[in-house]
Amino acid sequence: MNIALALSRLAYKIFGPIMDPLFGGSANLRTNIRRANIRITVGEYFSYAALIIAIITPLMMLTVAIFMSLIGKEGLAITLAMALTSILTPLFMFAFFYVYPSLISDSRKRAIDSKLPFAVPYMAAMAGAGVPPDAVFDSLARSELYGEIAEEAKNITRDCRFFGKDIVTVLHDYTQNTPSRRFSELLMGITTTVRSGGDLKMYLHNEAENMMVEYRQMMKDFAENLGLFAESYITIPVFGTIFLVIVMSTLTMISGGNFGPLTMQDMMMLVVYLGIPGLSLLFLLMIDSIIPEE
Repeated sequence: MNIALALSRLAYKIFGPIMDPLFGGSANLRTNIRRANIRITVGEYFSYAALIIAIITPLMMLTVAIFMSLIGKEGLAITLAMALTSILTPLFMFAFFYVYPSLISDSRKRAIDSKLPFAVPYMAAMAGAGVPPDAVFDSLARSELYGEIAEEAKNITRDCRFFGKDIVTVLHDYTQNTPSRRFSELLMGITTTVRSGGDLKMYLHNEAENMMVEYRQMMKDFAENLGLFAESYITIPVFGTIFLVIVMSTLTMISGGNFGPLTMQDMMMLVVYLGIPGLSLLFLLMIDSIIPEE
């Protein structure tokens, strides 16, 4: 049996009675999980999160205790560090699991938007050859070239085949489930065109041209934003941390004072080993949020 599936079942058995009443009724969470293409319910998702948190928290406490011992701390300092870890680890992990579906949904949105200018001409060519809409999406679902669009097409084809719905109804319903506003508008346009008996090939051809123009503009904007991020990174994490280390070194030589329970040497270690990597990771995440998916 798949380990993740086994853990998911165990988690729901243990935490399901608690998580279902707490989060099961949230329409926003349900929408985010569906748009992230996570095929479990809200209660199952947060039960799985609770189990992972219950496993990771003691491991983090043990890791912190070992680290504090290695750097020469003992007694009360280790106890306080472990207590703080036991509080912060569940809080941060819960926050991560809470926003994770939104992050995946946003990533899928960018992946879909980046592939649309290339997938729509393919759909237009098939429609021009007289292929019906359900067969167009079935063919799209079988292609590995279009990434997340193929995943969306698989979901649409599944609803048509296994739930017995017609393609127009499925496309209309799916406009609420896709994370991409642009793809949702395309599906709505296809639905309207088919219902009104319009020329589907012409509609898709026009949409392909418009999307290619938008794609070129998006790439131009990304190049400009990337230059701005590069300048900001040099200014803040690089020069800023160097300046902070110099100031703290000077204060240490002048006064040798402490900052609460931490010495200046401890503060410098925090800046070097946590501050700089943390700022770098933050910039990487910010760049990742704007970079077009391949």
